[in-house]
Amino acid sequence: MLTRLIKNDINKHRLLSYATVIFMALSSLLIVLSLTLFTNLIGSVNNLMEKAKTPDYLQMHAGQINDDALNAFAHDHQEIEDWQVSRFLNIDNSRLYLNGENIADNTQDNGVCLQGSGFDYLLDMDNRQPDVRPGQIYVPVCYRQLYQLKEGEIIRIVNQEYLIAGFIRDSQMNAMMASSKRFLVSEEDYDKLYPLGHEEYLIEYRLKPGTDLDAFAAAYRQAGLPDNGPTITKALIRLMNALSDGIMILIIFLVGIVILVISLLCIGYITSIGVERDRREAGLLKALGIPKKQIRKMYQAKYLLFAIVGGGTGFILALILAVPLGRSLKALYGTPDNTAVSLSAGLLIGILIQAIILLFIRRILKKNEKISVIDALFRDRSFGRRSTASQMVLIGLVTALCSLMALIPQNLYTTLAAPGFVSYMGIGSAEYRLDVRQSDDIASVTKHIVDTMEQDASIDNYVALKTVSCPALVDQESPINLLIEVGDHSVFPVAYTEGRSPQKKGDIALSVLQAKDLGLGLGDTMTIGTEESFENVVVCGIYSDITNGGKTAKMSRLTDNNSDTPVIWSIIYVSLTAGSDKEAWLSRYSGLGADVVNIADYVKATYGPTIEQVDQVKVAALNIALFIIIVVVILFVSLMIEKNRISISLRKALGFRNKVIRKQYMRKGLRPVLIGIATGAVLSIVFGQAICEVALQALGACGFQFVISISGVLMVFSAFIMSGFIAVFVGTAGTHRISASECCRGKE
Repeated sequence: MLTRLIKNDINKHRLLSYATVIFMALSSLLIVLSLTLFTNLIGSVNNLMEKAKTPDYLQMHAGQINDDALNAFAHDHQEIEDWQVSRFLNIDNSRLYLNGENIADNTQDNGVCLQGSGFDYLLDMDNRQPDVRPGQIYVPVCYRQLYQLKEGEIIRIVNQEYLIAGFIRDSQMNAMMASSKRFLVSEEDYDKLYPLGHEEYLIEYRLKPGTDLDAFAAAYRQAGLPDNGPTITKALIRLMNALSDGIMILIIFLVGIVILVISLLCIGYITSIGVERDRREAGLLKALGIPKKQIRKMYQAKYLLFAIVGGGTGFILALILAVPLGRSLKALYGTPDNTAVSLSAGLLIGILIQAIILLFIRRILKKNEKISVIDALFRDRSFGRRSTASQMVLIGLVTALCSLMALIPQNLYTTLAAPGFVSYMGIGSAEYRLDVRQSDDIASVTKHIVDTMEQDASIDNYVALKTVSCPALVDQESPINLLIEVGDHSVFPVAYTEGRSPQKKGDIALSVLQAKDLGLGLGDTMTIGTEESFENVVVCGIYSDITNGGKTAKMSRLTDNNSDTPVIWSIIYVSLTAGSDKEAWLSRYSGLGADVVNIADYVKATYGPTIEQVDQVKVAALNIALFIIIVVVILFVSLMIEKNRISISLRKALGFRNKVIRKQYMRKGLRPVLIGIATGAVLSIVFGQAICEVALQALGACGFQFVISISGVLMVFSAFIMSGFIAVFVGTAGTHRISASECCRGKE
């Protein structure tokens, strides 16, 4: 009996039923998809790091090491579970040829290494330790697609050729955001290549659970052990691995929330219309003595069926879409070991979303239970008198939300891809960047390049910045290692969220993440120096930075106590004069001991995958928004035509042509669409920027302004207007089916 009633009701209100199921499916689709991708990402990263045995604490060092001192330190600290020193032979990019292509313009520090002896393993595509033989080489998996490489091909290092035996996942340096990439070779080949490169050391520690990393870092520093390089922790490695794909997942989730709100609005309105249409039938059931709870259960059974069909469809589509979207995750990190958890989490969130929708519907049904039997049976249905304005407001609101949903990813993409965004990355807004790292005497090489630039008429402006590692104290606690970039930061400034760049001795600027980590703000004091003596410095500015893990500092000049601190690396930013021969300039300076890259190419290589993912999400969000607009406008314009059926029939009886009547309703339908588009554009600028800043704060980028592409926005507007026009045209087609005689027969 109940099944037959539900079936009859669905057939009677076919359009409303289909629309409800569609919105229920959409409300689950993107949120389930984002959660599935997120759990897969975390599971894959954790699985890779566990199998690779990623170190908890890593100190990179360029220079000589003292094995006896390292042994003594490990012996004195019981919290050390295991430790090792891994060698990394930096090879100049101009000496590397992948797929016959010289990678001199590659922005990464590339080099060869040996397999970890006790941990920090490089794993093959099955997450196993490969057996590398002489003459073979294993290539970072991120280069497989970048350079279209295949197993069995030959790569060349200077004049030595190696067979690609496979591709490796590096739990430390997998992400393009990591500045280095390791190629795996045999010990015999490492020794052959040794004269061609510059060797660095990775001093790595596996610590016992519960160890205080800050205390361990302070102990390492106080022991006077090698520290001529950045310090990296396991937590930072995990963050760098997850961030690039994590931004895409966050955007999908935010779009999913917008769709859920739209779905609740539309389902609520559709439910109200359905209840009002069935008002007389419900009153008749009440008159026959059927309890109102029983009547409500009949409605709830119908919507429960809709929730099962819609939610199930959304869940299945999410799993299908997760396969292509998760392909890059699988390539970089392998198959997650938490597939059951991922499926369970997706299923639970899908059920939760449908439960929210059903509770929302139940609230609407309970409101209608208060109507008396007499009102239900003998008074005109309020659906017939429902104000057209409410439908127009709903169309405008949905269009505004869809516009917001499409424009936020669009504006985020143009912002990330804009040349000026580099200033929010902690990179000077210059034209070229020269990195001096692979040298025994970085200071001398840097000085030689600067002296050459002094005589170069093709250079419009330049600045040399050196990076040192200094101990720093906050509130007299144990010292920490602080990477400080020293030089004139006013030439090519980065974006400061607070304060200004350091201009005099005693000034220090901190990156957003570094300031947060130290608990410091503008005007606060900290101390830096040497082990014997520290000097106070004042925080003069806080800036955006997503390089080196986002934790850096800047000074115009060092204090007296650390003026002789060894340079870890140097960076020279350059802008050329108009009309300069850039190819000749690049060729000349590439031979002076520095890696020379175009800033635009550097950003593309480092953050290109993230930007590409945002671009994909932008396109998907636009298509979904257009689909929702078409469905909503067709639905509500069709309902508006149905509501005014008698009025339209009367006008036809009075001699009005159908073309004139249809144009009138098309104008009514298009007006809220246009208003909604404009409202969404304003909301995307006012609130969208704040939403995106939450996503980018995890990287250390704050205080940015949207870079809005006029052509991109116009394209979105044109697509919305065209979709709205098509939807209104289809929705008003019902006027053709209304005859002039209907008004004479009365209301049905």
